[in-house]
Amino acid sequence: MITTDNPWFDTLPGPKVKQVIEEKGDALKERHHTDDVYFAIWLQALDQAARRRVAVRYDDLEDWDYASAYEGGMSPRDAAVEMLEDAGWQVPENVEYL
Repeated sequence: MITTDNPWFDTLPGPKVKQVIEEKGDALKERHHTDDVYFAIWLQALDQAARRRVAVRYDDLEDWDYASAYEGGMSPRDAAVEMLEDAGWQVPENVEYL
């Protein structure tokens, strides 16, 4: 059972999310410095989206309001694109990861 208001999680298979929480949840929370496992999973996906586009981790860039993007219901992909554009990167329109 998924307990987050971010609609991106509705697009994921519930059993896979449960598996990630069970197998990697604690490590993801530690890596992303949060107690919210769903936010940690979302940040991991945002990080992957950023690295696929510009080969830079999200936490290597200037601070950005990740929590507001998450709470506002943005997908990690959309948040990564906006974050990168705000940081001055030109993100190709046709890149579709996550």
